[in-house]
Amino acid sequence: MTFLSGLFALMLNMHYIGVMFFLGLCVPFSMIMMYKTQVYMEDMIFCNNDMNGMLILMTVSLSMLIFLSSWTISNLLYTLLQLVLLFILTLCFSVNNFFMFYIFFESSLVPILLMIIGWGYQPERLQAGMYMIMYTVMGSMFLFAIIMYLYQATNTLNVFCLMNFNYFMPTAFLWLGMIAFLVKLPMWSLHVWLPKAHVEAPLGGSMILAGALLKLGGYGLYLYSAFMHNLMITDVPPIIMIVLAMWGGLISALLCLGQSDIKSMIAYSSVVHMALVIMGCLSGTSWGQYCALTTMIAHGWVSSALFCVAFMSYEKVNSRSFILTKGLLKVYPMLSLMWFLLVLINMAVPPTINLIGELLAVPVCMWLNPLILFVLLLIMFFSVAYNMYLYTSINHGSVCSYLLSGQDTTVGKLALVAHMFPLMLILNMNLIMN
Repeated sequence: MTFLSGLFALMLNMHYIGVMFFLGLCVPFSMIMMYKTQVYMEDMIFCNNDMNGMLILMTVSLSMLIFLSSWTISNLLYTLLQLVLLFILTLCFSVNNFFMFYIFFESSLVPILLMIIGWGYQPERLQAGMYMIMYTVMGSMFLFAIIMYLYQATNTLNVFCLMNFNYFMPTAFLWLGMIAFLVKLPMWSLHVWLPKAHVEAPLGGSMILAGALLKLGGYGLYLYSAFMHNLMITDVPPIIMIVLAMWGGLISALLCLGQSDIKSMIAYSSVVHMALVIMGCLSGTSWGQYCALTTMIAHGWVSSALFCVAFMSYEKVNSRSFILTKGLLKVYPMLSLMWFLLVLINMAVPPTINLIGELLAVPVCMWLNPLILFVLLLIMFFSVAYNMYLYTSINHGSVCSYLLSGQDTTVGKLALVAHMFPLMLILNMNLIMN
């Protein structure tokens, strides 16, 4: 009887793995077969605009792959938190009421906080959770005040109506309301919570945090900037915030070269990518919006896959330190191949969609200011540098004595392959460019 029950449990696990892998592949593949996703539709509650359709499909696909990667955690509460977070993210990306967006925007903190505190690795997870709550909640207080002001001035919080109404709002209020999204992305100087949260979060928490939660800030900034440009007074133009974001991205790229923790380095690389998103959203141009959307989509899958392969490397050494993790190429060549492919994608080599996002940023920066273009080129250069450092430090060198023997799990390989599958989006760029 024990043998039969064990065999039945194994069959259920294999069925679960197959279903998650199939869904994780089908969702991005269905996007390739679609012709357009930028048709604007709206009803009393939901809307479909230039950005949210792709972000919702990416979130659903990533959630399936996170279930696949975390299949060893057979905990009902953990699975329930993942499902609740998927539900909140989907609603946040689809509602057309700014107050409802704010409610779901803040509600997304609860599941990820419970994941970090309940399934984190070290006692410092409490401090990481406190940092995350303090930064995000303090920044969102100004946004809540802006929402109340907008409702008093217009008697509506419909996003489309706010984009077309003419009303007065002090410029300082506009910048204060933007802090909530700049913290969520995050922008340099508001990023302190992100490396701490990533280092302490479990595998599923890191994957969903980098892959989907950061995109809430980008999508919110897209909505906010749409009506902000209609009200902007020229005493504090958006170019100042764009310059700060781009220089912050360059500083983050330099900091990546000095990290000693693998997850911390991947977290700082997210700050580098999000600088392009801030520049694209605040530029006020269609090319800038396409740059922001393409960068968010590309970063969503790549960053999630990098945290997944970093966890697989952690299982071999029981450490995330660059000093202790050496020589994976000699012992685990397949794992090193995954590292190599993902690092290439992260540094935006052709023909990946990451390259499209960076190429779209070039004319936008040139239109804004040639000096911003110079900073962008430096970011591209140092992005290649820290990605090469990431790969060579882990996979080359002498094999460390801490390295554990054993085979890579097939489930982890399936999850990594499914993460790389959306590269075929480059075959149908109509999904991103209208």
